[in-house]
Amino acid sequence: MSSAFEELGLKVHHTFVPYEEFGKRTQELKQAQLIIVSLSFGELYPNIINDIVTERVTCDEVLKNATLECKKILSVVKSNTDAKIIWAGFDDYLINVETVYGNTPPLSGLVDRINQNIIDILTDDDYVDIKRLVARIGINQAYSIKGKYRWNALYSKDFIKLLSDEVFKQYLIYAGITRKCLILDCDNVLWGGVVSEDGIEGIHLGRDGLGREFQDFQRFLQNLYYHGVILAVCSKNDEEDVLRVFREHSGMILKEEQIACFQVNWDSKATNIRAIAEELNIGTESMVFVDDSEFEIEAVKSFLPEVITILYDRERMYEKFSCFNLKSEINLEDIEQRNNTYRTNRSRKALMDSCNSYDKYVELLSNNIEIHRILPMEYSRVAELTQRTNKCTNGKRYTVAELKKRLRNPEAHLYSVSLSDRFSNMGIVGAMEIENGELGLFSLSCRALGRNVENKMLEFITERYTLKSILFKQSDRNMQLLMLMQELIPDAEFLKL
Repeated sequence: MSSAFEELGLKVHHTFVPYEEFGKRTQELKQAQLIIVSLSFGELYPNIINDIVTERVTCDEVLKNATLECKKILSVVKSNTDAKIIWAGFDDYLINVETVYGNTPPLSGLVDRINQNIIDILTDDDYVDIKRLVARIGINQAYSIKGKYRWNALYSKDFIKLLSDEVFKQYLIYAGITRKCLILDCDNVLWGGVVSEDGIEGIHLGRDGLGREFQDFQRFLQNLYYHGVILAVCSKNDEEDVLRVFREHSGMILKEEQIACFQVNWDSKATNIRAIAEELNIGTESMVFVDDSEFEIEAVKSFLPEVITILYDRERMYEKFSCFNLKSEINLEDIEQRNNTYRTNRSRKALMDSCNSYDKYVELLSNNIEIHRILPMEYSRVAELTQRTNKCTNGKRYTVAELKKRLRNPEAHLYSVSLSDRFSNMGIVGAMEIENGELGLFSLSCRALGRNVENKMLEFITERYTLKSILFKQSDRNMQLLMLMQELIPDAEFLKL
């Protein structure tokens, strides 16, 4: 796990705190950016089976006691840090009574009930289901009896590796490090068969038989969509045939309006992926491409090595989608607004092509820009925006917890920026922060580029504050913003973020 974090430029320092010293060792908590809480149910309640059998204690009493202990630990952590907390749940697979009781030990689902209470009290923090991880590799492979009695290390090396990978995954989700766009072939990916040869009535797509796997895959894709992944179609086909399947086939789970961009023609896949990137105004390094053809996969790898490619294979495919690190909560209104913006980009391009000047295009767009102090209901969207934006940004990233911490500072002023035009309402597309004359955050979604919104944002700030300095993390992608800031705010000092 350390090497994975270090690849992101983060230093890992492990601090192990004995349970009985937990409340006294607060300095480590204050310095941490990520805290993992993992308690052993067997260590806390070593005689649980005998106590319950002899009625010295009831399951409900243990449930209450364990929940209180977890609340106490969580309270200590939260009172000493704003760090991200990942809580690993309890497991009860190594209570060695199944050999005599069978697989119905007398705990009445106690551990599951405790874990559910932990989930309920965590609210903003994350929970790792230890029992699910054990199930992935099996009980016999998850534990180390020798390690338990020799080093007080209950879990095997294989399980620790699996748990470490899950912790790293949770960090990537927390930090918003993920691919943004999934590009899909159609024939033998979204449905079985070739629509141009088999016709809409001849393709395999449905709840039974050969079509079932494709419906299952579409359900998976729809779930990605609901969690913010941009879906696009790249297919060598006649567009009319593909759209007819989307509009008329009763077996389709994915809807046409959930696809941000269709590139359906007979050009090369690499050419069409570039066209999708241009239409959506996102980088190809944020894309993933799925196809059933090894030839097409290898061609895209050759011409666009930064694109992650996945060969469609129902047996071993889903694990390859781990390049997406998505938050479990969703805001469907934001997602639909974003997707509608991408879908209407063709109309904007047509309008631009019809205008004889850029100024006329911006005028006809009828942009409506609203800038106001950030509201609590906007924290999640603004945090996501700072994490996902790479082009028009000073490089500052925020999590929701970090935003809340910043807002406790009365000198920090944070603003959100909303945008609508004649074609759609885009919702929140930008964010800014100013503190004591220093611009610490500037972030604008790529969806809003090309209509002078960044100029309006800087104008808003400079009219209200005297900017002395600007924090900036320079990259190959945000040079245009750097030059704009240098032009519009020539007296400000640029400090390395």
